[in-house]
Amino acid sequence: MTTLLEIETAAETLPETQQRELLLFLMERLRVKGPALPEPRLFSKDQIQGWISEDEEDMRRLQCGA
Repeated sequence: MTTLLEIETAAETLPETQQRELLLFLMERLRVKGPALPEPRLFSKDQIQGWISEDEEDMRRLQCGA
């Protein structure tokens, strides 16, 4: 197999378990060769609570039709 189309066609014939294994293999290769993941962002409890409050208020407005 030398083209992406040939590989895709062959992958479609694999059983689902082997398709999953192939996907995990490719993901691991990309993770190792790709750029480093960004550091996790840190949020304060106040920020998170503010977002939750905004979301709950939006839901109340939608439910009331306002």
